[in-house]
Amino acid sequence: MKRFFVFLEFVLVILLVAAPRCVRAQNKDYLTSAEVDKLRDAQDPAERIKVYLSFEQDRLNRIAVASDSNGDVRDSIGDLLDQYISIDNELKDWIQYQYDHEGDMRKGLRALLDEGPKQLEVLRHIQSSPDAGAKDYASSLQDAISDMNDTLDGATQALAVQQKKFPEMAEQAKADAKATKKERKEQEKLNKKEREMRKKHRKHENPDDAGGN
Repeated sequence: MKRFFVFLEFVLVILLVAAPRCVRAQNKDYLTSAEVDKLRDAQDPAERIKVYLSFEQDRLNRIAVASDSNGDVRDSIGDLLDQYISIDNELKDWIQYQYDHEGDMRKGLRALLDEGPKQLEVLRHIQSSPDAGAKDYASSLQDAISDMNDTLDGATQALAVQQKKFPEMAEQAKADAKATKKERKEQEKLNKKEREMRKKHRKHENPDDAGGN
């Protein structure tokens, strides 16, 4: 019995330690309420990629402001980099989910492959031009660079697959629509023939109706 209570206390300690992390993950404190609303509205696979890109660009813009402010603004470069990483990880999760469920991301992936390298260049410029507080966010900066590289690699592979897949899917959809149209016409012919046969059958059973009153 004593061992059971020791084990129970251990489990409670683990839960207490993990709980704040779970709350933070659910709250998504790296996004504003307006940004959460934008994501909720962007249900199209490609459009949501563009929304995530805009969030990442916003963090880079704010980093530039923070770098030039000499500490006069509320934003911390380290905090903004951590937000950038969290947004990028969420972007990768979205791309993976849509890839697995065959969501058409082609327009969004092209936007990512166009804008992503520009963001990567900004991050590398920050790394090559360290300021007095660079040591405080050096690790986060390297993580942001690595994450964006990984995102671009994944986007390149996903786009290559989708460019091959979706034309085939479009052709298949076109063929299916054509087959459905043909079946509908055949069914209409059968229905018409059936109506004519019923009409003839009624005339045969009621010859007076055919000759009038």
